Amino acid sequence: MKKTILLLLYFFASSALTAQVNKKQLEEIDKTVTKAFTAFQPAGLAIAIVKDNEIIYKKALGNSNVEKKKPLSTASLFNIASCTKAFTAASVAILVDEGKIRWTDKVTDYFPEFRLSDDYITREITVEDLLCHRSGLGTFYGDLLWYNTVYSDDDVMRQVRYEPVTRRFGIQYGYQNIMFLVAGRIIEKVTGQTWSEFVQDRFFNPLGMAQTRPSNDELTSQDIAEGHIDNKVIPMYDFNAAKAAAGIYSSVDELSLWTMLMLEKGAFRGKRIISESSVERMMSPHTIIGTSASQQKHGINFYTYGMGWFISDYNGRKIVEHDGGMPGYISKVTLVPSMKISIIILNNGTDMFVNNAIKGDLLDILAPGLDFEWISEYRSIADINKAAEKAESQARLESRISGTSPSHSPEAYTGTYNDKSYGDASIKLDGGNLILTFIPAAKVFTGKLEHWHYDTFKVDFRDEFLTYGLVTFSFDETGRTTGFKIDLPSSDFHFWNLDFRKK
Repeated sequence: MKKTILLLLYFFASSALTAQVNKKQLEEIDKTVTKAFTAFQPAGLAIAIVKDNEIIYKKALGNSNVEKKKPLSTASLFNIASCTKAFTAASVAILVDEGKIRWTDKVTDYFPEFRLSDDYITREITVEDLLCHRSGLGTFYGDLLWYNTVYSDDDVMRQVRYEPVTRRFGIQYGYQNIMFLVAGRIIEKVTGQTWSEFVQDRFFNPLGMAQTRPSNDELTSQDIAEGHIDNKVIPMYDFNAAKAAAGIYSSVDELSLWTMLMLEKGAFRGKRIISESSVERMMSPHTIIGTSASQQKHGINFYTYGMGWFISDYNGRKIVEHDGGMPGYISKVTLVPSMKISIIILNNGTDMFVNNAIKGDLLDILAPGLDFEWISEYRSIADINKAAEKAESQARLESRISGTSPSHSPEAYTGTYNDKSYGDASIKLDGGNLILTFIPAAKVFTGKLEHWHYDTFKVDFRDEFLTYGLVTFSFDETGRTTGFKIDLPSSDFHFWNLDFRKK
């Protein structure tokens, strides 16, 4: 459906601006932002640029709610998702500065009951390890434990011990939300405050981030950019656990203040909040990720992770940044410390390509050197990805074998099943239909099982972010149902790790 574009333009230029960024650059920036919005058509897009502690440019395009045609503003709050991680790392840094935590403290110093599936890692993993994605767990492993579940942080910490270790601990990168959840719990253990209270007291209040909230359960009457999938407004995700990894709601206006703190190496308007050495440590490489062929083509020589930040280079300058993504929200915060520049880009859709394209073009304007056609390149990548997804979906349909039937009566598939990490799932008969429910996330992971082929059934869960799953049952030598696996393609959540055994 073609959207009606409602434009709300905010523009700021101080008298000092012309000495920092010239008029031609500002015109190029504005053209780039508008061009990208037109090319990608997100529901809404908000951008702010900081230079030398001043917001030199900000703009909002599109809608906070496309169905109500409600215009977006630069004050609209988005779930910034994993851009939250830098706040958690900075919170730990404050406690290190105060002598309440050491980077090298073991997690079991604070939680003796904490376990991972490897005993050596359990004994040796440190606070610093939690913040730089070198825990030994694979990327996104265990995320289904907190995604739309009733589990608390402590529940997730208890269950993560069953997740397999697939990376080299202390060396190999594996992006981990749960480790930031654990860091949040350590902050709470040390301070007696909740993680939400701590970031409110130590960052939001002193920086003047008056509307920013640590999670959506603390939103009241703020201007909210509602999340969208395929230009449809989706229900707000409820953060019961993992707030320290992805919970914050903020705007480009107020994130600009946060980036000023980072660009000033822990000081804000003359007040020291974090030590310069701790900020430097957060923004120094800890875990090597390695560059892709695409990055190398664009002159990027290294790609690493610090603590709460990705660190790379571009046009001979150090780049410190982080992305975030949750259903209906994509965020990006990019810093060029040597130039005291930050770029904040938020969109309330599911398209990461628009954020990446804008960042690339804005860096070419503000920090010139190599120059690429980022918007057209990412538009092409987006089209290729869309075509690939369509082809994969078609191939999945064509893999269905017609003329088959289940080997058992519907009653044989009913019962309670358990995955030792995730928990229980139930299959019940309701009006002749088999209904599958993942008990910890019953609100979204409930759906009717429809026969696909043989002993495989299709399930469409209520979650609009995910495609359908294929549930395949297993049996013992007597024909008794023993369990099921679910094939549900997702780059974010590893359903293939689940192995439900019948109780």
